[in-house]
Amino acid sequence: MKLATRLGLLVTALLLPTVALADPKDDARRHFMGGLEAAKAGQYEVSLQHFLAAWDAYPHPATAYNIARAYHDLGDLPNALTYFRLYQDAVPPDKADDVAPTIAVLEAQLRQERPSLETAPTVTAEPGQVVVVGPSEEELARLTAIAAELEALTAALSERRVTEVAVAPTPTETGPTETGPTETPADLDLPEEGFIGEAYERVVVTASRYGQDPLDSPSTVTVLTEEDIRLSGVTSIPDLLRRVVGVEVMQPAAGHADVGIRGFNRELSNKVLILIDGRSTYLDFIGSTMWESMPISLEEIERIEVIRGPGSAVYGANAVTGVINIITRTPGEGENVVTVEAGLPNYGYGSLVLTGRKGPVSWRFSGGYQQSARWGQDFDATEHTAEVSWFGEDENLGLQAFRGNGRVDGTFLDQGYASLSAGFSKGLYEFYNLGALDNFGLDYTHTYLRGDLAYGPVHMRAFWNTDTGFIAPWWGLRGDPRTLDTDMDADTVDIEIESNGEFLTGKVEHRINGGLGYRYKRLSDFLFAGQQPGDPPIVENHFNAFLSEEATIAWVKLVATLRADVHPNLPLSQTLSPRGAIIFRVAENTAVRMTGGSAFRAPNMVENYMDFRLGAGVDGVFIQDFGDIDLSPERIITAEVGLHDQSTLYHTADVAVYYNNLTDIISLEDVTPSADPYDPVEEGYEAGKTGWVNTETSFQGLGVEAELEVFPTDGLDIFANLNYTAIFETTPQGTVRDTSTSVWKVNVGAMYRTPYFTDLSADVSYLSPQTWRLRTFDAQGRLVPNPQDLPARVIANARIAVRPTQDEHVEIAGTVWNIGAFFDKQGERGSQEHPKGQLIGPRAFATLSYEF
Repeated sequence: MKLATRLGLLVTALLLPTVALADPKDDARRHFMGGLEAAKAGQYEVSLQHFLAAWDAYPHPATAYNIARAYHDLGDLPNALTYFRLYQDAVPPDKADDVAPTIAVLEAQLRQERPSLETAPTVTAEPGQVVVVGPSEEELARLTAIAAELEALTAALSERRVTEVAVAPTPTETGPTETGPTETPADLDLPEEGFIGEAYERVVVTASRYGQDPLDSPSTVTVLTEEDIRLSGVTSIPDLLRRVVGVEVMQPAAGHADVGIRGFNRELSNKVLILIDGRSTYLDFIGSTMWESMPISLEEIERIEVIRGPGSAVYGANAVTGVINIITRTPGEGENVVTVEAGLPNYGYGSLVLTGRKGPVSWRFSGGYQQSARWGQDFDATEHTAEVSWFGEDENLGLQAFRGNGRVDGTFLDQGYASLSAGFSKGLYEFYNLGALDNFGLDYTHTYLRGDLAYGPVHMRAFWNTDTGFIAPWWGLRGDPRTLDTDMDADTVDIEIESNGEFLTGKVEHRINGGLGYRYKRLSDFLFAGQQPGDPPIVENHFNAFLSEEATIAWVKLVATLRADVHPNLPLSQTLSPRGAIIFRVAENTAVRMTGGSAFRAPNMVENYMDFRLGAGVDGVFIQDFGDIDLSPERIITAEVGLHDQSTLYHTADVAVYYNNLTDIISLEDVTPSADPYDPVEEGYEAGKTGWVNTETSFQGLGVEAELEVFPTDGLDIFANLNYTAIFETTPQGTVRDTSTSVWKVNVGAMYRTPYFTDLSADVSYLSPQTWRLRTFDAQGRLVPNPQDLPARVIANARIAVRPTQDEHVEIAGTVWNIGAFFDKQGERGSQEHPKGQLIGPRAFATLSYEF
């Protein structure tokens, strides 16, 4: 049948006004399930109203099918035909064929009742009220766009079986079931799983490397959606992570953020693994992630999954206290969008995202720019008589970055999938270094290339990360021979292949998931031992294998995972990472889990290979700093008990109690005095030596986390969470309380998308006081405590956005971040999040975005 004829028949519900939503999928899920319950009770009018509301919130083929079924039950055959045809246009060919006999029957009935149907389609103003109109050109264009979106959504759902996860979920979890409609409308009943689960149910992929209901996850998971990102008005991913329970964000400078989970945050944080679509962003040479250098734009992100607890059993080294997986939108989904922001302090942002689909091929391309002023001036050049050298051309600019990203996906045969993506970022960033080292500048270029190939349950992924740049202190005195200036040139190649499968043994359902991997690291850097011009680079080869089994017996699920990493500098016994979990479904939508496991952080290349001279604060005197290739990895052992509840369609809740024990801490040792003669090359005397060692210090952490999200009505989301953290540091001299992590952290917020083309959002974070037990060298070269207090702080944010056009493609927003700092004394606005860091002051900016 011609597209124009089908579109004419679709006018019925598609011209109804759009309902306002906060998170569309939450509202759609609630209405969809309400429609199913009403249909079972024979309340067809109520059922239809729920399904139409779900359609307005988040259109999906499953909803179109159930709307058609409801109209048929009410005897409204024209509108039933409208939605059956919409379902047929949107779903894959095999599903479309299933509904074809039903459409043929309805067409025959309607031809007998009203021969003019083909030229006079129907529109429903209210359920049960039918009028006859013809679509205008504008209406046809709108319907064409909606039909195309549905087709793209259906194609994307199929692709996600392999793009969202390291190994594709089976069709029974996230794809259409094999059960389809029968020939007679009265017998039609779309299963509640399949497409429904794909569109409306929450699915997490990071905890186990495949899609699963959060109720079945062996780890505690928090999901931040694209609506959370858009409505929050944040300018960076770390700012959004502030609202997650158990996550600590520390931002000492505009171009530098550190993120910790369940404690242990620090400069260049190194115990949380950060992924983009499963690709590691970990910089092996410094053991951290530079958040502001990511090549993706905020507008590309579909959701962020935060896993709290060890992840080495699944992802290997460095997933010590958690994993954060940033999942981008499937190419072809959503609209093209351009965004521009400007505000204070000297803040600017711009991005363009283009996406589309043609047949089995889809694409997404993006580009952007961001800058921000420094938040404070912690150095007065007028106090020094020598000429001062600044990093970069403008010492007042702490962040300046360009980025670009692209991805092309395609499907082949019946189960094949291929993807190619690449991106880059280039910029200037200010960051704060470890220990006694102060703020540095980084002129940095990051580039990556990635390819994915999958067929059925087998998936192979390979990526190449390359990082080049120049690092130097943010300021220095010209002529100083020990400024720690250095070039950087690093490459990482990672290849993984994995697969999964399901089988039964009696009444036990099994799921096996396993994989093999290889990682190549290359680094050239003048700060490392033997790295002089012309010397060969440092090269490391790593191998890994993991195996996981999930066994389900009635309402009990058992999960066991083991990973082994072959590291060139570590024995295999130090890299084994086990995890075990028992999950009890105490009710249909309530689960209790008990999890235990271990994870490790491998020494980074600075800790293994460092060799440089650090000024001792006295002219002509320096300290020799060195690494140790024989370091052991840091090791954490964790036990956790948690409860996840989503027993109503109006809330989700999670409570967790955990215990951590962190050992083999890697830290700088005391300076060993030396009496070496004058070194003419270094133009000074060596006062002593220090280096990285495994200390006898250990940390014990005990915590409680509770989070609640409610959606009481369409358009409104309210969230609240709190966590209590107690960390103790044990040394041969005794045990003391470590309070560099706030004991209490509380978040409260709400997002409301009103029916009047306006969005409102506000959130508040509270962190209790901290005392950082920093260390410094005394006159004898010993490392001694240097405690620094930080008071309690509150960060309050608010955003208002309006969509002045009928199609809502234009949005104008204003955001105020850290509102309380506006009322602080001039020159003292804001608070520090690290004793060395700059004051985090208020920000205010306007946003203009346009979808097309």
